[in-house]
Amino acid sequence: MNNHLSIHRETCITVNLQWRKKALSARIIHVITEPNLGLRDRKRLETRLRLEDAAVTLVLRDGLEHTTVDVISELADVSPRTFFNYFESKDAAILGLRQVEIAESELAEHCDRVAENGLLDTVIHLLLTVIGPPSTRPTMREDRLEILRRHPQLLTTQLAQFTQLTTEVASAVTALVARDARFAGDSPAEQAASADLVLSLCGGAVRVAVKEWAEMNPTDAEGAAEQLESRAISLAREVSVKLS
Repeated sequence: MNNHLSIHRETCITVNLQWRKKALSARIIHVITEPNLGLRDRKRLETRLRLEDAAVTLVLRDGLEHTTVDVISELADVSPRTFFNYFESKDAAILGLRQVEIAESELAEHCDRVAENGLLDTVIHLLLTVIGPPSTRPTMREDRLEILRRHPQLLTTQLAQFTQLTTEVASAVTALVARDARFAGDSPAEQAASADLVLSLCGGAVRVAVKEWAEMNPTDAEGAAEQLESRAISLAREVSVKLS
């Protein structure tokens, strides 16, 4: 009887993983149809997205300790050697640590937000947008936040990535500062200096918001992305007002 139940369970898991692979493939096709991407870039993006989705799926199902590079690679249909062409560790795949790339169209959209939403709000929105990869699943950001809640030791890696990320988006934030009327008359050097300060404030607000959320030990991550953005904006605004 126990053997029968075990076989049935393994069959269900196999069918579920096969379904997830098909569903992921459909979502990836939607993500990688960017006309500016060449065939080689599309294939690399597809592989990276499969690895990230596999890593998140496995750690949510089996836990961090039982999620290894080998099982991530197997689910993503690549070799462990290929895995290390994209990520330096399983933690990097789970959290989606990657080089930040902000498309001109994406930056233009954020620049347009400055007049309506304000500089601090826009910078925080930009930071939280580029933290995550292209969406391969509707709940990717929430799933990763749930993983951080279950395994808070990953926060160290996450926050280290965020420190690197804030450095890489400095030029984008300079463009946002230039769109703010309060800095319009400044020289490029002055705008760049102001951007560094704004980025430090907003980056710090996001880090505090993430730490607070993890310490709250919420029962689920639904709506967490919006909560984090709202809390980070509130923190940045409060500090800005107190310093003015």
